[in-house]
Amino acid sequence: MHFLLFPVFTVALCRASQSQTPLGVVGDNTPGHLCCTVLSKSLPELALHLPGSLEYDRQQETYYLRQQTDLLPFCRVSPATPSEVALTIKTLTKHACHFSVRSGGHMGCVGSNTDGGVVLDLGRLDGIDVDKRGISLLSFQHGFGSDNVVNYQVVLADGSIVDANATFHPDLFWALKLGGTNFGIVTRFDVLTYPLKDVWSGIRTYPITAHETPQLLDNWISFTQDSASVKEELQAICLGRHNTHERAIVWHASLDTSPSAPLTLAASIIDTTKTTTLLDAIHDLQFNFADHKRVRWFTFTTRLDASFLWDVFSRAKEIYDELEHVSGIHWDVLIQPITRGFSAASSETGENPFRNVLMESGDDLALVLLSAYWDHRADDEAMYDGMRKLGSWSEDTARQRGILNDFIYLNYANEEQPVYARSVNRDDLARMRKVKQTYDSEDVLGRLWKGGFKLPHDSSDEHWGFESAARTEL
Repeated sequence: MHFLLFPVFTVALCRASQSQTPLGVVGDNTPGHLCCTVLSKSLPELALHLPGSLEYDRQQETYYLRQQTDLLPFCRVSPATPSEVALTIKTLTKHACHFSVRSGGHMGCVGSNTDGGVVLDLGRLDGIDVDKRGISLLSFQHGFGSDNVVNYQVVLADGSIVDANATFHPDLFWALKLGGTNFGIVTRFDVLTYPLKDVWSGIRTYPITAHETPQLLDNWISFTQDSASVKEELQAICLGRHNTHERAIVWHASLDTSPSAPLTLAASIIDTTKTTTLLDAIHDLQFNFADHKRVRWFTFTTRLDASFLWDVFSRAKEIYDELEHVSGIHWDVLIQPITRGFSAASSETGENPFRNVLMESGDDLALVLLSAYWDHRADDEAMYDGMRKLGSWSEDTARQRGILNDFIYLNYANEEQPVYARSVNRDDLARMRKVKQTYDSEDVLGRLWKGGFKLPHDSSDEHWGFESAARTEL
């Protein structure tokens, strides 16, 4: 599971040897090989990894999405400083080398690896310096995670390093809050942090039944609208099927350490709720991640409607019942709240490009993530088609019922979803294009940075969005 609204504030020149593929081989006249050769001579030790090296192979195997491991870059770069990122970008742009950038590597579409070209893995840029401020942590008081960023250090398309904040480069500061792969490579976030105190957190798991689960959804909506802000408690629901077992999982996280009542009268199968630290709560949550699987996501946003959410789960059952033969298949419908309280707190902490669309209806909202997992590449087409059917049905039905919100959460979207065209209104999209023109007038990052969501070029191109890192021209 992945929780948008639970803020967690943490933002080798391996020379060619017997264990690595030499650079002087057939194909070394391509831009990718040329860039790897130049970088091998200019970066410090332990910063560049070639196919066949232990670090290259290790990084390849640590992607959340197994489809990303199918892609094989000419080399992988692990910069340890912003200056090394800048040097790498200058080299890549000088020689017109395609590249991708990996930060956490945890996304639902192929966007942080590349077939050919160069990958920048930012895992070594992991320093933390804490300056405590404020009294709380959750979105009820402080809005979304991006609202609490006070400075971005970013490497621009020309290799220069700038700080973007409310005083310096404020236009870029605003745009980076939905930056995608358009404006530069962020090498440091300065974020507001807040003293941590104990939380009440954990999961309660129930069997899914036609009587109890719709009532659970009704009760979740009532809690979200009436009590969540008072208790400062997030509740997210996951309805899914794993190994033929259908389970409803409710995740709780509250600054109020007094336990909340269950959302259903049904007996829980598992109850891990307890008073704990936020760090331990996050650690416990990691066990819910499905690692080393092939994955497909689809996301959308609606007004709160229990019958619709139950219908989405029911439609998922119909679609995935036909795919039960797929090895390792399991699937989930994850539902998270975006309350009016989050949006109000966001308004007080600053601007971001997506807020106008998100707040347009003035309603409490449900952010829905559809996810499916399986084992083998041979089943990709069938599983992609199943998710396409489920996502299209869900959005079409929500639109027909008058409850669809246009917002598409970038971190959950797949490459077929028009994130910028839907999540940013026309005026803000024009403003983002102006920022793009200011900091990358020749669209260097648009041409060379493969992967991620790209700004539409103009109003006639607003459904163009994601540039796959797997495209054949790489």
